Amino acid sequence: MTRQQFYGHLSAMGTAIDAAIDTVLAAPGALGDAGRMLRLRVSEEFWDTDPADERAAAEEFEAEREALDGVLSLRWGPPGVLDLTPHLERSAMGLPVWPPLAELSALTTTAHVWSVGECRVATGVGRAAELQPYELVAAVWPDRGEGPPLPRQGGHSSANAASRSRPYSSARVVGFQ
Repeated sequence: MTRQQFYGHLSAMGTAIDAAIDTVLAAPGALGDAGRMLRLRVSEEFWDTDPADERAAAEEFEAEREALDGVLSLRWGPPGVLDLTPHLERSAMGLPVWPPLAELSALTTTAHVWSVGECRVATGVGRAAELQPYELVAAVWPDRGEGPPLPRQGGHSSANAASRSRPYSSARVVGFQ
């Protein structure tokens, strides 16, 4: 993939995320307030693959996510990092988890999260199980004051971060980027 094709690919991902935000804001009832999970890129499965190829795919997907996060950070500021492990644990116990965080937590243990108007946007890279494909995903869901707290994002005061945070007993913030 050439550099120009790569930038075009990133632009297309940004456009897909914008469309998901518009959809969530325009018709939250039609989505059951669940939001959207976007599979931006999916690798091949790794049934008969050399482990070196598998590691290279993991590194490539993470690099692509970092590039996408860079584009999104230019628009919305630096992301917070949200620990998704408690969401996976809740899901495994049969307890309710805010969609699409249940699906996102099945792929990765952390997500980079932004607050965008009345929505939250998260990116992640992972896979559901060994030998399964890697996925670069974005999740968009409405911020109705019910979801997990957002980590403090760069450039915001702690008072503003506190006003964006919502109580959710099993969410933990693991750091900032």
